[in-house]
Amino acid sequence: MEQFLANHETRIAWWLFAAAFVLIGLAETFRPRKELGKSTARRWTGNALLAACDIAVESVFPLGGTLVAMMVAASPYGVLNIARVPLVLRCALAVILLDLLRYAQHRVFHGIPLLWRIHRVHHSDPDFDLTTGVRNHPGEVLLQQGIYLSAVALLAPPPLAVILLGVGTALQNLFSHANLRLPQWLEATLRPFLITPDVHRIHHSEQFAEQNSNFGFLFPWWDKLFRTYRAAPAEGHDKMRIGLRGFQDDRSMNVLHLLALPFRNSLGPAGAVTEPETGDPPKVGAGREE
Repeated sequence: MEQFLANHETRIAWWLFAAAFVLIGLAETFRPRKELGKSTARRWTGNALLAACDIAVESVFPLGGTLVAMMVAASPYGVLNIARVPLVLRCALAVILLDLLRYAQHRVFHGIPLLWRIHRVHHSDPDFDLTTGVRNHPGEVLLQQGIYLSAVALLAPPPLAVILLGVGTALQNLFSHANLRLPQWLEATLRPFLITPDVHRIHHSEQFAEQNSNFGFLFPWWDKLFRTYRAAPAEGHDKMRIGLRGFQDDRSMNVLHLLALPFRNSLGPAGAVTEPETGDPPKVGAGREE
């Protein structure tokens, strides 16, 4: 089974990604959370070009996570390749630990000014929809993939876990960035177990206190455990502005400008903040529920 999935992982992932993109795109159309302010065609073109650059950069790595996991499966130093531990438990631990890694990595990208310069490309989207999930600077993708492959080599998780996590991550990336208003009952049901669009949207607020919250990718547990969880934006979702303060103009949709953004010292007019603010993390549950 693992060998079959490994051989067809890329094809399966792309088909699932395409299906999810269409379904979530339709859901956004019929149940939008907010009215988008910028041209969808221009934003999607810029985000798609960035995504193409990211795919090209990721191809620098000769091996993906699944092949690395298969190579280290017999390693005597692996943390999760103990045969006497049931496969289901090892898979669960692998997904949890790798998701924790993503949370920690995300906080580091916000906390270190040099890394924030790269990561702010993702936050510079002036609107928030499913394409925001694929809007990343190639430099960030290069660093993230290197860290991820190193973690897989160290943990030696079951290849099945890496495959499931890879596919799940791609789908969750679209879902958590969706401009989607979930029914209240579904939002309440999912929030304890999964990062919903309403939770992650707060992280894309132009307010820096709100940007420094809700770092989780799959699960909300890490934000709650480390006191970075915010339940709702201070001004509510309808009034909350998206993006980087001082950078919500046409430059935010110009792919050449975005590729150069980490090397620019300022984003906009005088007073625009370019470095992450520091301070005490928000309390668990900070903000108001709507």
